[in-house]
Amino acid sequence: MDLLELARAELLRSNADRKHPFRLLYLSTAGEYPETRTVVKRKATPDFVITFFTDSRSPKVSQIRANPKVSVLFYHPKKKLQIRLYGEAHLIDEGHGDFNRYLQSVKESPSLKDYTTIQAPGDPLSAGPEASVLFGDDIHFIAIEIKPEKLDVLLLGRDSHTRNLYQQTDGRWHQQSLVP
Repeated sequence: MDLLELARAELLRSNADRKHPFRLLYLSTAGEYPETRTVVKRKATPDFVITFFTDSRSPKVSQIRANPKVSVLFYHPKKKLQIRLYGEAHLIDEGHGDFNRYLQSVKESPSLKDYTTIQAPGDPLSAGPEASVLFGDDIHFIAIEIKPEKLDVLLLGRDSHTRNLYQQTDGRWHQQSLVP
């Protein structure tokens, strides 16, 4: 079985299937400690480039500015397929050619409010624990694109497991079989 093609097929399927487990990914960045959080994947390409949106004031944005090396984890519980993607994150802000298209898609969706909170994500609520989140008119939006450098794909099986490492050089993926 070609694990790279299986991983690609499942990631691409998750672009259209809103209930696919690969719609959610676990992103790890380097902060004071390694930090991992769940984000919603907006797009995956056949080349394994992953795009997601976030509030431009969130800690992950400043962490990526300081160190763009990130890792991403996908897990499909029914297929027992795990993909660990290692790559470099690129911020898509107002100076980037795709920014306006991404921003427009957010403006046309119910998720716009996620980018209009007065306080930044992770800030203590200014009026204490009983306070509610306040929204303003400013949109604090940024897209993040992760370009993969290597993939670690693991398929758990009833009788045996299969695991391969794929590293990209010169635009091609090179496979190395690993002990699961």
